[in-house]
Amino acid sequence: MDKNILEWLLEEDAPEVRLRTLKEYLKLSEDDTKVIECKNRLLQSKIYEQGLKKLGKEKPWAKFDAIMAFAEWGLTRDDIGGDIDEGVFSLIQSTGFKMLCGEPYLLRNLVKLGYYQVDIVKEEIGCMLSKIKEDGGFGCISSNKKINDPKKPHKSCARLTAEYLLLVAELHLLGIECECESALVQYFTKRNIFYRMDDRETPMVDVMLETFYPSDPIKIGVQNIVYALRVLGCSRESEAMQAGYEVLNRHRLDNGRYLLTASKSVPAFKAGKVGEENKWITLYAYMAQ
Repeated sequence: MDKNILEWLLEEDAPEVRLRTLKEYLKLSEDDTKVIECKNRLLQSKIYEQGLKKLGKEKPWAKFDAIMAFAEWGLTRDDIGGDIDEGVFSLIQSTGFKMLCGEPYLLRNLVKLGYYQVDIVKEEIGCMLSKIKEDGGFGCISSNKKINDPKKPHKSCARLTAEYLLLVAELHLLGIECECESALVQYFTKRNIFYRMDDRETPMVDVMLETFYPSDPIKIGVQNIVYALRVLGCSRESEAMQAGYEVLNRHRLDNGRYLLTASKSVPAFKAGKVGEENKWITLYAYMAQ
């Protein structure tokens, strides 16, 4: 990464980006002075205050968004304290983790926040990962027989499988290698990450070719997918990863920064304007190298 880009990511006006950069790009420890100072700044910021307000709301999806935001910012359960435990366990109790298509992404965020060793979380992860299909993906959970008739064979759902990819990558970062890891990675690499098996020019899901962010349970952008595969050990020189970098670099500017091309109308947190260079996309792009 160019020095000027790194300095841009480390600017103090965005402590949430700075913290992830310090911890996950520069690999500084939790007790490093720069990390501690950045956490304190973030925990006193307006964006963190907004996250806490969402966490305290009764609506499950507000809690989901808050948990996702805290995880993306590089915070942990210990950093946030009792507020996060109350929100997390309230959400689990009210939903049983079943956030429509969002369960694997919720589990990914809980792992990132430090909840893997909590029995109910660990058991749910083991249960869900055991449902991997023969093709290395995960099946649609819809109960609508027009979409997902249990009496008929169905291919895996690429959207849901991308969420599981992010979950398994987070577990890998903790030193936990899942039995399904190899098959899950192969699901994407045999498709050059994004494409249909019967047509290598047509994406399985259009949004996979965009830098969609912050991620949505069924909309995960190229930067997160390529980063997760790199975490799981995919060689930069492989055909699949080269295809991933080619798509990612379509959104690279001449100055080495990357564009945000798409987002939700009401995202989990404000991460920048669509169509402009973006610190989050840039950070993920360089972590994926």
